[in-house]
Amino acid sequence: MVREMENRSFAPQRSAAEEELDEAKKLLEFIKSNCTKQYEQNQQAAKKIGELLKDFEAKLKELEEALKEARDMVQKANSQNTLNSQALTDLLKRIKNLEKERDNVAKDIVIATRQLKDTDNLLKKLSDSKKEYEQLAAQLDGAKTDLSDRVNDISRAAGMEGLVKRAEDHAALLDRLARELQEAIRNSSGRGDVKDALAAVDAYKNITEAVNAAEEAARKAKEAADKAQKDVSQGDIPNRSKNLKDKSNRLLKDAKNAAKDLKQVTEDLTNQQERLEAAGKKKATLEKKLLTITDGLKGVQRDDIGTMIDAAKRKAAAANASATDTLDKLRSIGDEVKKISLTPSGSNIDRMLDDVDMTVKNLSNSIPSLLDKITQVESLSSQIDPNNNISSNINRIKELIEQARDAANRISIPMKFTGSEYVELRPPKNLADVRAYTAFNLLLQRPKGTSRGDGRRRRQQTARDAGDLFVLYLGNSDTSKDYLGMALRSNVLYFIYKLNGNVYEIKSDTITDSDPEPAFFDKVDVYRIYQDAEVNLTKLFTSNKPDEPLTNTKQGEPNYNLLDLDPSEVVFYVGGYPDDFTPPDPLKYPKYRGCIELSTFNERFISLYNFKSLKPDNVTLQVPCKRYVQPTVSEYFEGSGYAKVPLDKVSRVLSLAQAMETRAENAVLLYIGDENSYYSITLEKGYMVLRGRDGDNVLEPRKSEKKQDVNGELKVIFDSANQIVRVRMKNTEVLTGPYSQGNFKSYYIGGVPSDLRERDNITAVPLKGCVFSVNAAGRTPTIAEKVGVSRGCPKEMLTSRKAEFCTGGSLEAPPKDFDLAGDVTLSLGFKSTENEGLLLQNKQAGRDLGLRMVNGSVMLQIQDTVWKSNKQYQDGEWHYLTVIKRGQSVELRVDEQDVGEIQDSMPQTINSDNIVLGNGDFTGCLANVYLRRPRIQWRAEDLSLFTSTGDILLDVCTVTPPPQSMLARHGSSRSQKDSRGTLKREGAAACFLPTALGHSFQLAGTPSSATFRAPPAAISSRPFFSLDVRTRSAEGLLLYSPSEQEEFHLALYVSKGRIRLSVGRRREIFNREKYNDGKWHTVTLSLEKRRFRLVIDGLRAQDGLLEAGESSSLQLSSTVYLGTPPTSTQADLKWKVLPEHGVVGCVRNFKMNGMPAAAPLMNHGVGPCFEGHAESGAYFSGQGAYVIADDSLVLGQQSFELVFEVRPSTETGLLLHVGDAHHVTVFMRQGEVVAQVNKGGGEFSVAVRPKHPLCDGVFHRIAVIQSSNVVEMHVDTEGMYTIGLSSTSPPKATYPVYVGGVPDHLNFSSLPVSESYVGCLQNVLINGAAVILEKLSRVFGPVSLRDCPSNLRRSRPSREA
Repeated sequence: MVREMENRSFAPQRSAAEEELDEAKKLLEFIKSNCTKQYEQNQQAAKKIGELLKDFEAKLKELEEALKEARDMVQKANSQNTLNSQALTDLLKRIKNLEKERDNVAKDIVIATRQLKDTDNLLKKLSDSKKEYEQLAAQLDGAKTDLSDRVNDISRAAGMEGLVKRAEDHAALLDRLARELQEAIRNSSGRGDVKDALAAVDAYKNITEAVNAAEEAARKAKEAADKAQKDVSQGDIPNRSKNLKDKSNRLLKDAKNAAKDLKQVTEDLTNQQERLEAAGKKKATLEKKLLTITDGLKGVQRDDIGTMIDAAKRKAAAANASATDTLDKLRSIGDEVKKISLTPSGSNIDRMLDDVDMTVKNLSNSIPSLLDKITQVESLSSQIDPNNNISSNINRIKELIEQARDAANRISIPMKFTGSEYVELRPPKNLADVRAYTAFNLLLQRPKGTSRGDGRRRRQQTARDAGDLFVLYLGNSDTSKDYLGMALRSNVLYFIYKLNGNVYEIKSDTITDSDPEPAFFDKVDVYRIYQDAEVNLTKLFTSNKPDEPLTNTKQGEPNYNLLDLDPSEVVFYVGGYPDDFTPPDPLKYPKYRGCIELSTFNERFISLYNFKSLKPDNVTLQVPCKRYVQPTVSEYFEGSGYAKVPLDKVSRVLSLAQAMETRAENAVLLYIGDENSYYSITLEKGYMVLRGRDGDNVLEPRKSEKKQDVNGELKVIFDSANQIVRVRMKNTEVLTGPYSQGNFKSYYIGGVPSDLRERDNITAVPLKGCVFSVNAAGRTPTIAEKVGVSRGCPKEMLTSRKAEFCTGGSLEAPPKDFDLAGDVTLSLGFKSTENEGLLLQNKQAGRDLGLRMVNGSVMLQIQDTVWKSNKQYQDGEWHYLTVIKRGQSVELRVDEQDVGEIQDSMPQTINSDNIVLGNGDFTGCLANVYLRRPRIQWRAEDLSLFTSTGDILLDVCTVTPPPQSMLARHGSSRSQKDSRGTLKREGAAACFLPTALGHSFQLAGTPSSATFRAPPAAISSRPFFSLDVRTRSAEGLLLYSPSEQEEFHLALYVSKGRIRLSVGRRREIFNREKYNDGKWHTVTLSLEKRRFRLVIDGLRAQDGLLEAGESSSLQLSSTVYLGTPPTSTQADLKWKVLPEHGVVGCVRNFKMNGMPAAAPLMNHGVGPCFEGHAESGAYFSGQGAYVIADDSLVLGQQSFELVFEVRPSTETGLLLHVGDAHHVTVFMRQGEVVAQVNKGGGEFSVAVRPKHPLCDGVFHRIAVIQSSNVVEMHVDTEGMYTIGLSSTSPPKATYPVYVGGVPDHLNFSSLPVSESYVGCLQNVLINGAAVILEKLSRVFGPVSLRDCPSNLRRSRPSREA
C-alpha cells in the first residue's frame, strides 16, 4: 500500500490546492483593501461614541447630584413646613386664647361698669332718702298744730265698724262658695279631662286666697280700731295717729280689691262649671264613637273596583288588630292616669291643693299629646277606605302608633308598686346593639315604715318587707341564658349580669327611705360595655342638694363578653314578674315596694307608662310619689323626630331663631312650608344647605362656603319685601336664597314628618342634639307637637357610638392613654357587605396593631405576626371582635366563638401614630369601640370627638344584608347579557348607584313616551287600568288609548291640576280636588258597558254614562300610551281638545285588568323613577338606550372637539359614536376612557385612566380634541395624546352623533364595546356648541333627559364567573 501510494501521482490535487491558495490570497488582498477601511472607520466611530457616553455619564452623575440636592432641599422644605405648620398652629391657639382673654376682660369691664353704675345709683338713693328723712322730721315738728284734725280722723275711723261687718259677711259667703267648690271637685275627680281639673284647682286657689285676704283685712281692721282706742285712752295720740291713718287707707284698698277678686272668682267658677259640663258631654260622645268604630270598619265595602287582594286584606286586618290593641293599652293608660286624683279635706285644704297641683303639672306636658295620638288613631281607623291606598293607610297607622308610644315614653312620672303588681315593658328594638353596650338610668324610692296600727301589724309588715326586693330583669325567658337585672338585699342595691355562663355582681349602697309626699328618690346610672360594668348611685337626687355619686365597678372576663338575647324569648320585667316565671337565684326576691321611674335606655327615653302589659289584670295604679322636678330650658332631640311650632301670622319679614348644641354633621335644622312651597335648612357633611320649592319650580340648592359649627344661635330671616331668605349662624351670614311669601301656619325644628319628607324629598336625618331659646317673630312660641323630643339636655346622650364609612372616609384620634407596650384588651363592632377594608390601626414606638378585613375574614396584625378568623363576615350583619394581649400571648375572637389562628401572611406596613378607623378603604359601619382607656373606661369611644376625613355619617348605619340567595339563584340560571346578546364583563370595583323605584316610569313631557300592548280580551270585555302617579304638572296627558274609529278614545289626563277621564265624544268625569302636589296618588279607571268610572285615592267621581250604541262602537285599540303619544296622533288630540304632550312626573304600579304591565314595546325617553333629590343632566339606564345629539355633523373637517361630564354607574360603556368606517368613538372600558379615531389611514386611539375611579359617585370632565392625525384626551387632571399614521383627508360627509349607545339594527363593526352607557351625563359641548339635552327630540330607550338622581348608594363589587 505504501508503494502504491509512492507510485500514485498527486499532481491534480496539487494543482487544485495551488489554485485554492491563489484564490485565498486574492480574497485576503480584497479584504485588506475593502474591509480594513470600514473597520478603521468603525473603530473611530466607537471611540467617538465612547467619548460621548463618558460625557453623558458625567452629566448623569451631575444630574444625580442635582436631584440629590433637590431631594435634600425638599426634605428640608418639608421639615421647615412642618415646623411652620406647628408654629402656625401654636400662634392660632395663642390668638384664640388671647381672644378669649380679651372677651373675658371685656366682660369684666362691662361687669365693673355695671357695678359702678349701681354704686352711683345707690349713692343717689341714699341722698334722696336723706332729703326725705329731713322732710319727715320737719313734718313731725309741725304735727302738733294738726292735733285737732287727727282726733277728728280717729273719730271717723271709729265709724268704720260697718265696713268690718260687711267684710266678715263677705268672708262667710266665700267660705260657703269654697265648700260648694270642694263638693264639685269631689264629684268631678273621676273625670278624665286633666286640663279642666287644673283650671278648677286654679279657681279654687283664687277663692281661697280671696277668703284669706278678706279674713286678713277684717283682722287688720279690728286690730287697727282696738289700737286706735288704746292709743286714745293712753294719750299716745301724736305717735299713733299717722300709723292709724295709713293702715285705715290700706284696709279700704284691700277691701276694694277683695270685692274685685270675689267678682272675678265668681265668673271663673261659672266658666269652669260650664267647661266641666262640656267635658262630660264630650266624653259621652267619644265613648259612643269608640263603640261604633268596629261596626264602621266592618261595614266598609268596595262596590266599584271589585274584591280586595287577599294579601291586602290580611295586612289591613293585622293593622286594625294592632291599632285596636294599642288603643286598648293606651286607653288603659289614660284611665289609670285619670284615677290619679286626691279627695280634698276640709281641715287640710292647702295640702290638697299642693298635691293636685303637683300631679297635674307632672301630667300636663305629656297626657295631651298622648290623648291626641289616641284620637288620631281612632279617626284614621274609622276612615279607612278599601279603595284608598291600603299600604299608605297601614303605614300611617303604624306611624301614629309609634308617635303614641313616643308620647307615652315622655311621661316622666314615677310608678308606685305595692308588692303585688309588675310591669312588662317592650324589649329594646336594637338587640344587636344591646349585645355589646347597655346604659340605662332609673329613680328608686323606698317608703318609710308606717307607725299606724298595732304592734302585730307592724311586725307582719317588717317580716314581709325586709328590704330583699326584685327591681328589674332584662333577658331570656330561659334564665339559664344571658340576662341583666337589679335587686335589693337588705335595702342595698345590687346589679347582676350574666354573660355566657359567667355571673357578675356589683354591690352599691342602701336606697333612701322617704315619705311619698314629697318623696326623695335615688338615681341609679348603669353602664355596661362588653364584660365591664359601672354603677353610679346618687342619693337624694330629687332634693335641692343631692349627694355626690357613689361609683362601683366590675371587670369581667374578655373572652366571653356579649349579652346574647333571643328576640323570640326576650322579656323585660320591672317591679315584679309573673307567677309562671322563675327569676335566677340572684334576683329571686319578692316584688318591689316603693316608687320606680325609668328615664333612658341606650340614649333613648323610656317610661314605665309605655308598658306592654300591667299585671295582674285587676290591678289599680296607686297615686305616684310626688317629687321635686328640676326646671329645664332646653329640648333634647334624640335623632328620630321633630318639633312643630305654630305661627300666628307671617309678616313681611319673618325671623326665626333657635340656639343649638350638637355634634352632628348631618341633620335637618329647620323646615317651613305649605302645599305650594317650602324652605329647609339642613346640615350635610358639616356644610349648611338651603333647599326649597316655589310652586312647581324647585330652587337650586345653596351650600355654605365652608363647614359650619352649629353650636350657637341659628337665625333665619324670610324677607318678602326683598324676596330673599337669609341664614345667619352666630350673627354671621352664611347663606342667602330667593324667597316668596307663603301661607305658612307652622314650621318644624330638627326634622319633618314622613309625609312631608316624601312630598319634598327631604333626605337629611333628624337632628340629634339640644335646642333652646326658640324665638318666632320676636316671641317665645309654644311647641304644639313633639316626636322624639324630651325636656332637658343630658350631655352624655350627645355622644356618638356608631358611624357609617363610605369609600375615602376615616376617623382619627391621638392614642392618649392607649399603650401597646403593656397588656391590651380591645373590642369593637363592625358591619359590612365588602370583602376588604381596614377596621383599626395604630403604631407606637416600634409596636403596631392592625385590624382589617381580607376576603371577608378578620385579620389581626401585631408586630410581624398575623392572626386570621376562621369565618367570613361580609354578610351585612353586626359582628363583635375582641383582641386580648397578655405579655406574649395574643388572642383574637369574633362573636366569642371564632378564635383566630396564626397565619404565614406577610404583615402590612402601618404608618399612622394615631388611632385610625376606616383609613379610606372600608365601607360599612363601626360601633361600640372600646379601648379601655383610663379616662373613659366603662364607656364606648365617642366617635364625634374623632377627626373625620371623607364621607362619615355619625349615629347612622344603612348597611343591610344582601339578598344572597336570590342573587345566587339568578346567577346560576342565566348569564347577564345586554340588548345585543353579548356577554357582559362586569367590573370588579363597587360603583355608586341610584335607588330606583320598582316598576316605575319617569315621564319627562314632550319627548317622553312608552307604548304598551294590552291583551285584546281585556280591552274588548271590560277595560280596567290602575296606576300611582306623582306630578307637579298642571297640564299633560297620563294615559291614552285610541279607538279603531277616530272619534272615540280613552284618555286620562291632568288639566288645571285635576285628573280627568275622557271617553268617547268629549265625555269626561273628574274630581274637583287638585292632585299636582308632588305626592303619590292612586288612580283607577274602568269601563263597563255604558258606564265608566274614575276613583282617585278612594274618592269616586260621579260615574260617566255613554249614549246608547256608543259602547258597542267604542272598539278601543290594544295599544296604550303612557306620556306623550306619537306624532301621528297629534291631530286627533288637538280636535278632541286633549293635551298634546305628557306630564312631567312619575308613574308606578301600572296595571291593566289587575295584571302588572309588561315591558313597553317601544320606549322613547322613559326611564325609571329614583328616590331622593335630582340635579341637572340626563340619566341613561342602559338596555340599548341612546339619543341623537346632532343629525348632521360634518366629520371630514380638520378638527373635532368634544367636552362633556359623566357620572357613570358602570365601568364599561359607549359614550359617543359618530361616523362609519371613518369615525370618532369615545367609550369606557374597565375604568379607563378611550378615544378611538379612524381618518382613513387606519385606527389609532388614546386611553386615560383617571386618578379616582370613574364610578365613585362624582362627575368627571372628559375632553377630546382631534386635529388631523393627532388625538388628545383629558379626564379630570390626567391627559394623554397619540399620533396616528398620516393620510389624505377623507371626503367630508355628515353623520348623526349617537350618545350613550347606537341602534341595534345598525352594524358598526368598529365598535370596541357593545354595552350602552349607564349613568348621568351633563354639560355636553360639540365643536364649542352646547347641546341642550332636555330639548332633544330623538330619544330611544330608557333615558331621562330632565334630571339625574343625586342620592347614591354604594353597590357590592361584581365578579366575573
